[in-house]
Amino acid sequence: MKPHRIAAVVVRHGYEARRNLDRITDAIYWPIMDIVVWGFLAIYLARGGQMKPGLVSLLLGAAILWGMFRAFQRDMAVGFLAELWTRNLVNLFSTPLTVAEYITGLIIVNLLKALIGMTAAALIAWFCYSYNIFPALLGLAPFIFNLMAFAIAVGAIITGLIFRYSTRIQGLTWSLTGLLMPLSCVFYPVKALPRFLRPPAQLLPTTQSFEGMRQALSGGGFSHQDFAWGLALNAIYLIGAILFFRTMFESARARGLLVKIE
Repeated sequence: MKPHRIAAVVVRHGYEARRNLDRITDAIYWPIMDIVVWGFLAIYLARGGQMKPGLVSLLLGAAILWGMFRAFQRDMAVGFLAELWTRNLVNLFSTPLTVAEYITGLIIVNLLKALIGMTAAALIAWFCYSYNIFPALLGLAPFIFNLMAFAIAVGAIITGLIFRYSTRIQGLTWSLTGLLMPLSCVFYPVKALPRFLRPPAQLLPTTQSFEGMRQALSGGGFSHQDFAWGLALNAIYLIGAILFFRTMFESARARGLLVKIE
């Protein structure tokens, strides 16, 4: 991989963001809305005496991290869809740019956008609800890493499916995280799920990340088990997602579908 070609992908998306503020607005708007909604709910429960001590920090912390995961996963697929919408895909891959270089550049761009959204949400939580997540971020960094790795895997799978079935299934870009959310145990522990849903929930790196996050924020220390289990699952999902994406991309290129995807 050539660094200058990866940098070119980053610059290309930077220029687009200057002309298309939708990209920046989406990165900030939804994380902030999540914090506003969950913050009001936390205040309501606290005033009614229905909330245990420390639950506010768990709810707001989970909302911040879930917003980051959702934005990163969504933008991984949206970045590719933008090339289809503008019919720029053939132009990109008629150059020496490789798929690995393009994906790496896209990861860098979307990581920056996700960090901007997370920072905006964290600042709103701090100023409006007196919840400061910044001191805890160092301890949460391993779980955030697992969330980002899984977001890359999910984004790669969705992109591969678009290669196979075209933009008819582009709705998965925005809806798949909604399907994952109940099993990811973002705002409640795994034991809150019905027994038959616990095994599939344990197979999601997101579940391991939020379980570890709750333990860290509640003062229980770093959960090596949740981190290691999430890391192992991510290794499996990432390898599978990369192989799936390469298979779909090579199949589309061999059949001449790159110029026909709509």
